[in-house]
Amino acid sequence: MTTERKDNIKQGFIYYVLSTLTLAIIFFSYIFNGQSTEVMDCVGWIYFVSSCITHAALFTLVPFLILQVPLSAVGCRQWITRTILSIVYALLFIIAVVNSYVYGIYHFHINGLVLEMLTGPGASEIFVFSVWAYMKAIGLALSFVLLSIGLAFIAKFISKRLIIRHLNRNILLTLLSFVLLSQGIHIYGGATMQSSIIESTDVLPYYFPLRANKLLEKLGLISIEKINQIQLKGGVNKLRYPLEPLKTSRIDHLGKPNEKYNIVILCIDSWNPRTLTRECTPNICAFADHAETFTKHLSSSNATSGGIFGMFTGISAYYWKSFESSCMQPLLIKQLLKEGYRVQTYPSATLEYPPFAKMLFRDVKGLNVSTPGKTTIERDNRITHNFITDIDKYDGKKPFFAFVFYDIAHNMDLPKSKQYRFKPCWEYVDYMKLNNDTDPTPFFNLYKNSVAEADSLIGLTLNKLREKDLLRNTVVIITGDHGQEFNENHNNYWGHASNYSLFQVGTPLIYYYPGCKPGKRNYRTTHYDISPTLMHSVLGVTNPPSDYSMGTYLDDPSPRDWHLVGHELYYAFIRSDGTIIEKQGAGNLKIMDPKMHVIPNYPLKPKDLQAVIQKMNRFYK
Repeated sequence: MTTERKDNIKQGFIYYVLSTLTLAIIFFSYIFNGQSTEVMDCVGWIYFVSSCITHAALFTLVPFLILQVPLSAVGCRQWITRTILSIVYALLFIIAVVNSYVYGIYHFHINGLVLEMLTGPGASEIFVFSVWAYMKAIGLALSFVLLSIGLAFIAKFISKRLIIRHLNRNILLTLLSFVLLSQGIHIYGGATMQSSIIESTDVLPYYFPLRANKLLEKLGLISIEKINQIQLKGGVNKLRYPLEPLKTSRIDHLGKPNEKYNIVILCIDSWNPRTLTRECTPNICAFADHAETFTKHLSSSNATSGGIFGMFTGISAYYWKSFESSCMQPLLIKQLLKEGYRVQTYPSATLEYPPFAKMLFRDVKGLNVSTPGKTTIERDNRITHNFITDIDKYDGKKPFFAFVFYDIAHNMDLPKSKQYRFKPCWEYVDYMKLNNDTDPTPFFNLYKNSVAEADSLIGLTLNKLREKDLLRNTVVIITGDHGQEFNENHNNYWGHASNYSLFQVGTPLIYYYPGCKPGKRNYRTTHYDISPTLMHSVLGVTNPPSDYSMGTYLDDPSPRDWHLVGHELYYAFIRSDGTIIEKQGAGNLKIMDPKMHVIPNYPLKPKDLQAVIQKMNRFYK
């Protein structure tokens, strides 16, 4: 490579460094858009500054590698290379500034929903700008173009005037030091719930620093159990949850005091609605004959974390991080404890990963966080035994809330002795065999055998409630945290957490309460409806569900359009007709029909999107 080309690359590298610092300053300004500065401490500021620099360095590195280096290597003239890079970096600065405004308004960074609102038909009805606003925007854009050009000339000046040996190496070592510093602080600060670390991390667009909680626990540096019991020190509350203070009334419409019913939630991890049959789940179906069965029920996500979160909080896991950093507790659990309920969980899988013990049951004393047992079926049997034992000991003095969470349908870890009901049947799950042409029958039969095993255990719990005559004053909900797909749409999707189709989001729901009218309810319901139903019908909360939930009451047949599923990075809206509007991790929109076929030119109205986003964000301050 000639000396001229090397100088060109050197000049471009200095330009890259200057652009990185400029973008880092823009990123740094994000933190002043909200309340995050209230919790910042010395370590938090060190972490945030180093994170701004390293995150900006990644964004500016792409133009340098794909434009500066190749163009310089082929001998492109410096002024051409400089002009192209100036335009690219100027656009990057402008996008970063625009994103700052978006984040300040909507609490998320630029994504496909925002772009669709800005560019879709009818956008002018939403965004009405004055002439002065347009002039201000043009002026701002021109200023960043001039800034970018100015940085290019400064880089040229430095490369010719400043002679420093090993300049590039020293800069790279400095950047590497910032990377190690920021990641190291986050690994420990994130694990120990330091509010300044968690709050400032959320500010940066699409920033995903490292976590190593399990490693730190193995090294003895942290205790997950203790961390689950503490609250964020100095955490700032970003949420308005509830929107209005809760009001309660223990008097029914006849003027008599409401009885405090017990509540039992029996949850099957990864429950496909196709298995709710008398052949596969005879005990549940027999119980459903005396309860309400909701045939079009949807979870709040396609994975456990979002499904359970939505069930207990009444809001989407889109709020997970804010819920965590604000030290919030589900209003359902708070109200149960306030009303004197004994709250207990019976989990087959640990409540530490995902951290439900901390997120949902922080204030519950004596919580069962995990269950001993070498195999899934052993743990499922043990939680059934533990629940039945507690029912035998129940003295009736205080109402109780129980959450029993079965895992066998998720792991499908059945011994051969339990694989007799449905054949042919795989002996174990072999994901290497799965493709779009795989016959799902033996795999689905293994799953059905697993669900049947869960049904037999649930049958024991229901029989114990009958034996103790507790069904006269106990509400029972049987549902799943989410669905489980077996390539029903013939798109080579298996399992869950990979799309938002009916088979991954849909799950059965059986709702029993004393005096209920048994039968099937053929309208859409969601996991967001569970909490407000219990809050109103059992705990006497008189606020409208919209004050504290994204759902409504289970007995309300009104349409539930634009059902939100997923989490803050990767979520979707499921329309009433089954259309799936998916906001993917990269920020782009993907619109599909119920069978997961992409719909080209889907008519999204910006006004609808704006209303949906406002509704989605209404629990933010």
